[in-house]
Amino acid sequence: MHRFFVPPHAFHGDRVVFPPEVARQMRLVLRLKPGDQVWALNGQGQAAHVLLAEVGKDRAWGRVVALQPATGEPSGPFILYPAISKGERFEWTLQKGVELGVTVFQPILTQRTVRRTPGPSRWTRWRRIIREAAEQSHRGRLPQLREPLPLPQALTQAEGFKVMPWVQADTPIAHVLPQAHWPAHLFIGPEGGFTEAEAALAREAGVHLVTLGPRILRTETAAVVTTALMMHALGELEAP
Repeated sequence: MHRFFVPPHAFHGDRVVFPPEVARQMRLVLRLKPGDQVWALNGQGQAAHVLLAEVGKDRAWGRVVALQPATGEPSGPFILYPAISKGERFEWTLQKGVELGVTVFQPILTQRTVRRTPGPSRWTRWRRIIREAAEQSHRGRLPQLREPLPLPQALTQAEGFKVMPWVQADTPIAHVLPQAHWPAHLFIGPEGGFTEAEAALAREAGVHLVTLGPRILRTETAAVVTTALMMHALGELEAP
C-alpha cells in the first residue's frame, strides 16, 4: 500500500483528510480511487490504515480502519551534520540519509562551505525530498531538517559517539566502529574538506577523526558510506 506523511491536524476522529497536494498525487499520479487502501503517517510514530472514501483533484479523505505504531525507525538518534554543498549533491545526501535511517539533518557552515544561505524555495524542495524518501523507505517518522549552524557551535552541542572523516586522518574507521553507541553523530565536510584548524577543533570536542581509505570521496559519497558503516556497527542493517 502507498504511504503518505500528513500533518497531525489531518486526523479528525476516524477520518483522515489529506492535504491538496497529496490528493492530486493520489488522483493524477497514482490513479487511486474510493475503496483503495493507504497508510497515513502522522510523522510522530503512528500509522493509520485508511480506506479511501473520496479522491478528488484537490480533496481526498478516508476512514481509519486500524491504528498501529509506525515501523522503520532506528533504535536511537542518528544526527548527520553535512556541510551545505552545491546543487544535487546535498539533495542526494538528504535522500540517501533518510533511506539509511538518519533521524536529524543538522547542516553546518564551514570555512570552505560554498553555498551558505539557501533561499526559501530550496528549503521547501529539501523538505519534500526528505518526505518522499521517508515514504518510499517505509520510515515511521519524518527526519528533522534543522537550520544551519557554524561548525564550532554544532560541535559543542553534539553529545555521544562522534565521527568525522578527514582526508589527513590516519585512523581507519574500522578501528573506532566497535565503540559505536547512541546517540550517533557524523560530521561531513564540504567540497575541499575540513581545514586543519576545524579538524583540531573537532578532536578537542571528542570527535573521532577517521580515514575512509586511500581514495578521495566526494562529500555526498562520504556521507552515505560512513552513515552505512556506522549503522551497521549499531546493528541497524540486520534483519528485523
